[in-house]
Amino acid sequence: MKYLHIHRAPLGVSLQDGGRKGYLRYGVSAAGPMDWARHAMVNHMLAKDLQAAAIEVGPAGVALSVQEGEMQLSFAGPGFTLQIDNKNFSGPMRLMLKAGQTLELIPRAGAMWAYLGVQGDFDLPPLLGSYAENSVSGLYVNKLSAGSRLAVSAKPVKKPAVQMYVDPYIAFEDQPLGMMPSSQFESFLPEVRESLVSKPVAIAPRFDRMAYQLSGVRLECGKGHDILSDGVTMGAVQIPGDGRPFILMADHQPTGGYPKIACICKADLPRIAQMAPGKLFTLQWITRDQGLERWISMKKQIETLTALRGI
Repeated sequence: MKYLHIHRAPLGVSLQDGGRKGYLRYGVSAAGPMDWARHAMVNHMLAKDLQAAAIEVGPAGVALSVQEGEMQLSFAGPGFTLQIDNKNFSGPMRLMLKAGQTLELIPRAGAMWAYLGVQGDFDLPPLLGSYAENSVSGLYVNKLSAGSRLAVSAKPVKKPAVQMYVDPYIAFEDQPLGMMPSSQFESFLPEVRESLVSKPVAIAPRFDRMAYQLSGVRLECGKGHDILSDGVTMGAVQIPGDGRPFILMADHQPTGGYPKIACICKADLPRIAQMAPGKLFTLQWITRDQGLERWISMKKQIETLTALRGI
């Protein structure tokens, strides 16, 4: 057994796996990673199940060390610098952390979410079949903060100790994000639907793991903003009474009573999650088939992640 010691974890550091599935009908949201793609990448780099638990790091960064021996880790997170022994790296990468070394993830301007994978398994009992922490409901198996210690049943390392990889999302950074009509789409007039894609929007300063509010647009629902609560999902674009849209994220509530005009396609959810407040981007309407094609393509790229070079 080996141990990771958390030295600094100001805000937003948690354990996340693929999410707590099958409990939404009981009022328990899935949680899981904000950026499913980078979460999958760190697991792929260690030849693990893409849904396996990893450490999610929020905009304030983290510092940790291994208490004895060495441990192979993996890292992915746009906008973060990984620092070990005063050497700086930008991911994605696989690396070896040795006893006496401190690994820091340092956020640069606009950084949002990063992920650290571990070679082996966390020695913790799952809660309702999952390791995922939900910041809203308070469900967690190990609350990570300064002084926390994570036991890891490490496995033998067979791959080269340090390896750099290519982030497949880099090629899509400036392209419009796709969204599909949602359950109350028809309640919005055509000109309202068009206004959501006719000019750039941005993430407002009001954001967390539950939802991101959009700035730069206000939408009016022709049939009113109060509806019978129905099921919601990550990526749903809800319109409250003030007309300011917000996008539901990983810790979203099980049901919602505001009309939903759209849902961000799964392939583009990582790009939304990594949008810093104030950064302009554009949305576009796409079909369900187009959204499915995007997701299949991105999943294949992650499963065949390209190694760039060794160090």
